[in-house]
Amino acid sequence: MNDDSYDPFDSPDEQPASDLIDSTSDEDSRDVELPLESTPFVQAPLAAHEPTRASDDAGARGRARARQAQRRRTRQEGDQVTARARQPRQIRPLDRLNLPKITIPVNRALLGVIGGVIFIAVIVIGLGRLRNDPATAFSNAVWIGREWTLEARSPQEVAEFADDLRERQIGSVYAWVSWLQPDQTWNGEASFANLSTFSVAFKTAYPDVRLFGWISLPTEREPGVTRIDDFALQTQVAAFSERIVEEFGFDGVFISADPIWEGDQNYLSLLRTVRAGVGLDTPIGVALPPDWTPAGATIPMPPSIAPGTEWSTPYKQSVGLLVDQMVIMAFQTGMALADDYQAWVAYQVTTYARAIAELDTNIEILIGVPSLPSGTPRLDPAIENIQMTAAGVLTGLAQSGEDARYVVGVAVYAEWETDASEWDSFRRAWLEAR
Repeated sequence: MNDDSYDPFDSPDEQPASDLIDSTSDEDSRDVELPLESTPFVQAPLAAHEPTRASDDAGARGRARARQAQRRRTRQEGDQVTARARQPRQIRPLDRLNLPKITIPVNRALLGVIGGVIFIAVIVIGLGRLRNDPATAFSNAVWIGREWTLEARSPQEVAEFADDLRERQIGSVYAWVSWLQPDQTWNGEASFANLSTFSVAFKTAYPDVRLFGWISLPTEREPGVTRIDDFALQTQVAAFSERIVEEFGFDGVFISADPIWEGDQNYLSLLRTVRAGVGLDTPIGVALPPDWTPAGATIPMPPSIAPGTEWSTPYKQSVGLLVDQMVIMAFQTGMALADDYQAWVAYQVTTYARAIAELDTNIEILIGVPSLPSGTPRLDPAIENIQMTAAGVLTGLAQSGEDARYVVGVAVYAEWETDASEWDSFRRAWLEAR
């Protein structure tokens, strides 16, 4: 298998399709089949996992807040040092001047504090206009393929491509790097020299972009048998993530690992290991499954039952506390009605927004929107497309109230399938409608 044939949101060719549990059957039955090769996340038999413990959540929440506190302290300390270095010295009157003595009661300590606060405020405002502030940068994203990252392109081609994405208000780019093969080697090693060439050219043309190196990790050796419980594998992924940032020059790493079932502690361990490797200030993005068939929800459901793909609020939060961006892949449902699909998408927006809002952190949520051709399994392009998905996201934002602020944008999957008419639909249905 090579890069040209591998879609990282599909299962590897060597991995057979698995069955899913029908809602009317007992736990051991396998009556409803969801083809693996057609889904953005590999489906597999439900494995038993321990529920997320409160202590794990508290520790993860503490680490996430520690990362934010460290960033704030770093900025504040830098501002204070700058203020002390640049604060003007007070000039005393020369003794030889016979000036009338005027006594004015002055609280020097108070004046010093006020002056310092004003000076620091000026510095912060000035730096805020220069740095790439996520609050003002474009918040939408797109996946791009190996034809840009692993194949030779001229600097002019890369610059024109970057200009196109900036014009379309794309602020985060998930650029293909590799996938971890069954033998635990990274695919495409021979072409990795092109990665740094691309990253330099792209960031030169578009300095404000957040350029993520995108890696894919099939999590099972065979259906139902995980491989991410291996700490050596977790360390290997973390080391490669460091390489993506330090050697290849990307701003962060984007991980597509699938399948991930509710309460999977191995996935949390993987993310912790990657975070320890790349550090607190390197952004980590992850592609996540939607709640395919949430129990008790009064919304239309996809036609196939997908057990274990509904994540609890604590598990969503546990993942969120370890990353910077969560991208929900809300497509390939097999739904036949646009209204049903839009209601289902809106539910994904509200459930993730509510879960992350409880954490009171700076985690960003994006909703994946499909730009896929006819013939894609379980996807009718007349139903699941940019326009319909964007409408569902807007509905979900309206339903989310104040929690909607955590859903910062949408992510188009994928650039290599998106033509000019679909980009025009993106502009009308999302950029102008929001």
